[in-house]
Formats: sequence, structure tokens, C-alpha cells
Amino acid sequence: MNVQIPITILSDEKGYFDRECPNPDCLYTFKIKMQDWQEKVSDEEVHCPMCGHVDTSDKWWTQEQITAQEKIAEEWALNYARQMLNNTFKKIADSTRHNKYVKFTYKPYRTINFRNNPIGQREEWETEITCEQCGTQYSVIGSAYFCPCCGFNSANQVFFDTMERIAIMLDTLPGMRAYLEELNNRDDADSICRGLLESTIGDIVSAFQKYAARRYEILSGTDNVRVNDFQIIDKGSQMFRELCGDGYDKWLTSDELVYLKMLFQRRHILEHNSGIVDQRYIDQSGDASYNVGQRIVVHERDARRLLAIVQKLGEGLKLLEKH
Repeated sequence: MNVQIPITILSDEKGYFDRECPNPDCLYTFKIKMQDWQEKVSDEEVHCPMCGHVDTSDKWWTQEQITAQEKIAEEWALNYARQMLNNTFKKIADSTRHNKYVKFTYKPYRTINFRNNPIGQREEWETEITCEQCGTQYSVIGSAYFCPCCGFNSANQVFFDTMERIAIMLDTLPGMRAYLEELNNRDDADSICRGLLESTIGDIVSAFQKYAARRYEILSGTDNVRVNDFQIIDKGSQMFRELCGDGYDKWLTSDELVYLKMLFQRRHILEHNSGIVDQRYIDQSGDASYNVGQRIVVHERDARRLLAIVQKLGEGLKLLEKH
């Protein structure tokens, strides 16, 4: 028997409803405008905003929605089975009512009023994104990289969201240190916070590389750009100068450019040489504050200044047009 049970899905108060990535290594939960899901998103292709996984539209139920649907189906099936048994045994009892040799009686199952309650959503989230390419509206916690409808990767959105997240992390670092000192000891707290600062330098540089490469792809109309080209400040600046007429010095002072090159080189040493200074670092960075064999020390002021310079440069690149 093929039975269809109509299930009502309600949006949250902002008009969004919940979706979950079916990729078992991701399972990212996001919200999308219900109207856009119905009118824009295709049945054949939905994109995860976090990992970019693509799947058909019937695969994106959240665990809560699946549980709610299973409960509705279970209650419907139980109610249907009781009604069928009641009807069957009632017919048998009726057929033996006037039989003097066989008398069949039964006690009916208690009737349950099946209620097909609508499935609601989680409470609304603050971050709402409108796709630059197709106009689809979706909502996330933290960062997102792809439009669930068309898969468009918004370089601007990702970069500036990342910069904002890093700024928040730096603001909370003193409180985090104090909390860790209460939980553990000062040595552990210092080690953890130092590690966070060092990884922050890497996060800023990595985010800028990807953003600059994406901006260059969009402006040049090519898709074979090497992200690592933008790890080298002079090279990336010259590429934009040749393409658009302006290099990084349009937005940054000479001191800021020198500092940017130095911190990009420090990030390379931190990631590829455990932070230990070699002669190549000194030659390429011009950093006279270290000798060969010493270890790079990252201070909060370093991360904050790098963040400010990269944000300033990012704002400039956002305004570039191909000449």
C-alpha cells in the first residue's frame, strides 16, 4: 500500500527554514528563505555553503526534521493499524451476533487522535547573506563560502567575514587567557594563546591570498590563477598594476608595505620552519631584529596591525576595475 502523509513545514519568523549538508564529513546547518528554496533552488543541484558539496534537493533534511517526520509517520501508522484492527474485529463480532454456537467479542483499541503537527525551525540567526549572483537569501552562523542555490563563491563576503572573525578573536584573547589560567596554569595558558596568535597570522595571510586570487580571476576573466602568487607582495601588486593600472601602493604607505612583506615572510617561517629564523628569511624580509637560529615571537600588536593593513588593502582591491 502506497500512502502519502502530507507534512507541513513552517519557516521561522524571518521566513527561513533549516537545511543540513548531507556530506557526512560536514553536516553543516544553514537556513534559506523558504520562498527561494521553492522558487529558485533546483531539484537536481543544491550547494553546501560551507564545504561546497552538491546534491539533490531531497537530501538536505536536518536531523531534527527527520526525527519529526519519522514521529509523524509512526503515529499515523499506529493509528491506521488500530483503526484497521477495530474495523476487522467489529465485522467478525457482528457476523457472530446471532450465532447460537459461536459468539465472538472484542474490546476495541483506544482511539488516538492523530495530529499532523507542522514542523517548525530553529530560532532566527543574525547573519543573513544575499547571493551577489542569483539573489538567493540564506542565513548562517559564522562564515559561509558558497551560495546554496547557484554555488557562487563570494570572495568579498568570505574575506571580510574572516577578517571580522579574527578581530573578534583578538578582542576576546585577554579573557580567554584569564579563563585558561584558572582552568590550567600560566604556562599552559601562555602556550595556547601564543599558538592562537601564530595561527592568526597564518589565517590572515591565507585569507588574503585567496581573496586576491579570486579578485584577479574576476577582473581578468581567467580561472588559472595561482593562489601562491599573492603570497609574494611585490608580485601580487605588479599583477594588479598590469591588469588594472594600480598596485598595492595606491592604498598602502611605504611603511605599511614593508611591514606587510615582513609579516608575510614571518608567516612562512612559522608554518614551514617551526618559526626558526634562517638566512633566507632575513634576506627576503629585511627584518634586522632577528639573527639566524632565533625563533619568531608573535605579539598581539603584530596581529592587529597586520589585520588592519590587510583589511585596508582588501577594501582597495574591492573597488578595482579592469582598465
